[in-house]
Amino acid sequence: MSFLNFDDINYFSLAGFTLNPEERAALSSSLILLRQHERLLSTFLWGKILGIQKDYFVAQGITDDLFARKYFYSMDMVNWLQLPHLTPPEFKHMESILSRFLGDPSFEYPVTEQVPEGQDAPPPINEEKRLAGLVALINHEAQVVPRGAYYRDAVHELKSNPSFQGLPGPDASHLTSYLHFRPNFKLDLKTVKQLGANYDESIDILDSIAMDQPNGVWSLQQENGGEVVLIRSLLWPGYTFFHTPASGIPVYKDSASPVCVICSSLICSR
Repeated sequence: MSFLNFDDINYFSLAGFTLNPEERAALSSSLILLRQHERLLSTFLWGKILGIQKDYFVAQGITDDLFARKYFYSMDMVNWLQLPHLTPPEFKHMESILSRFLGDPSFEYPVTEQVPEGQDAPPPINEEKRLAGLVALINHEAQVVPRGAYYRDAVHELKSNPSFQGLPGPDASHLTSYLHFRPNFKLDLKTVKQLGANYDESIDILDSIAMDQPNGVWSLQQENGGEVVLIRSLLWPGYTFFHTPASGIPVYKDSASPVCVICSSLICSR
C-alpha cells in the first residue's frame, strides 16, 4: 500500500480532517530526522489521536517486510518515542478501557475486572501501552487496500503490484473492491463466493471489508465527481481511507495503513 504524505492532506480535507500549517511544517522535518535516526526505509504519519489535555501524533516506520513496521508517538511533533509491545493480558485490559485518552503517557488505568479469590490483581496499564494497543487494533480491524494493489507471487509472498493503476470507475463504488490489509491472511469463503466469475487467485488473497459485521460498519462515498472515493469506518470514528480510481496514479491512503491509507484524525471513544 502507499502511505500518507503531506500532499495527501487535501484529500482528507474532503472528510473534514486536516493539519494546520504549523503541524505540517513540524512533522515534515521531524519525520525525516526520525527515519535517519532509526535507519528506516521510510517514515510516514499514521494519524492523530485526540486527547483531553494533549493529542498524540503517531508515525510508522517502514522496513523491507510489509507487515514489520515500527510505530512511534510524539506530543510536540519533534521528539518521537517508539511504542511498546503489549502482552496478551495487557492487550485484553486495554480493550476494556472505554474512556477518552487523557494525553499523559504515564497515566495509569486500573484493572476494573474481577480477579478470582486468592489471585493478585494485574498491574495497571499506562496510557502509552494503551496507545500502542489501540494502534495495533485499528490496523487489524480497519487497514484497507484496493483490490489488485497487491498480488501473491509463485512462492506465495505478498508483493506490491507495479501495474496497478487504480480501480476501474464502476468497481470503485463498491465495498467489495476494498480489502483488509493484515498479516496471516486467509481468504474467507464468503469473499470468494461474492466475487464469483471475477475471482482471481493471484490478487484475491485478502478478505473484503464488505463482509464485516455488523452490516453498515463502513461508509463509502464519492467526491469531486467520482474522482475520489472516501471510505469511513463507523467502528472507529475518524478513520478515513481515500482512493483515486483509474487515474493512472493509484493513490490510496488512510489513516493507518500500508498500501492504502493512513489515519488522519482519530477520535477514539470505542
